[in-house]
Amino acid sequence: MIAALITAFTLANTYPRAMEIVDIDRETDIAICVDAVGMEWSFTEPEDLEVGDIVICTMFDNGTTETILDDEIIDVVYSGYTVQ
Repeated sequence: MIAALITAFTLANTYPRAMEIVDIDRETDIAICVDAVGMEWSFTEPEDLEVGDIVICTMFDNGTTETILDDEIIDVVYSGYTVQ
């Protein structure tokens, strides 16, 4: 029962968001990406990802519903790339 409640809470506070990687700083190991509405997000350790790659990010909403400005990327999965 407790495991089911924890799972339900976790699922209720996460959502997927597709983004394109627009910059990678290899010195700081930070990738900058932009979602479909133009918001910029960042995550660390982009590993073998490149500028132009499309990623699906699992977002955590920090328990807020009024704004997405405090949301965080908690996981990144490669999904494809854009043709330049």
